Amino acid sequence: MKTIKFLFTDLNQDERELLGGAAVMVAGLAFLFWLTTTVSRPVLDHPSIDQQTYQEKSYELPASFDKYVNHVYNDKYNKQ
Repeated sequence: MKTIKFLFTDLNQDERELLGGAAVMVAGLAFLFWLTTTVSRPVLDHPSIDQQTYQEKSYELPASFDKYVNHVYNDKYNKQ
């Protein structure tokens, strides 16, 4: 402890401020590094819907299906 105290007594005011600023900078950078390592990705509680590509499901049959059904029925029962 005497050695560290002895080193600081030989420094003038500007050198002490420079050394103190360097110590604060190192501590600040260590804190910022710690903050970046503790970040995790956000977790969603439910799946989100992409509104640009979302298309609501339709349970209605297309108009061409009626023509198809009639064709199959007529072929099966030989109706003309």
